[in-house]
Amino acid sequence: MDGLVISDAVKDLIINIINIIILFVIVRALAYKPVKKFLDYRRERVAKQLEDAATQKAEAQAAAQKYEELIKQSREESTKIIHEAEHTAKESADRILADAKKNAAEIEAKARENAKREHDAQIASVKGDVADLAFDISRQILSREVTDGDNMRIADSFFAQYNAK
Repeated sequence: MDGLVISDAVKDLIINIINIIILFVIVRALAYKPVKKFLDYRRERVAKQLEDAATQKAEAQAAAQKYEELIKQSREESTKIIHEAEHTAKESADRILADAKKNAAEIEAKARENAKREHDAQIASVKGDVADLAFDISRQILSREVTDGDNMRIADSFFAQYNAK
């Protein structure tokens, strides 16, 4: 072995390189694969969480839009109900007012009719009273001879009877 002499430094270098290669293989087998597997799992979990968050955000936005639409529909429906109620109330008020005017007109017509009847009855009564008085006066006049004094007395008596009634 005289031909190939390897110095101690080269031997140490070769041994160190072999040790490093063996250490690399051992570290890779024991630490790299589990750490890589853990990091891959962690990366997948984070990606899944981001995807879930995006899905939940989209669902929340869809729900918010749905609720806004429901609120809008509720407002429109309540406005419609209010307008219908106002219209119904106006129709009821108009109908009640028309009925009241009709009743007032009927009451007024009956009152006019009653007043006319009463007026006609008073006229008939006055005519009867005047006729009775005229008959009484003519009977008194015809029952005796009348003088100017008698005419004055009869006229005074007539007006006294008329004023007494």
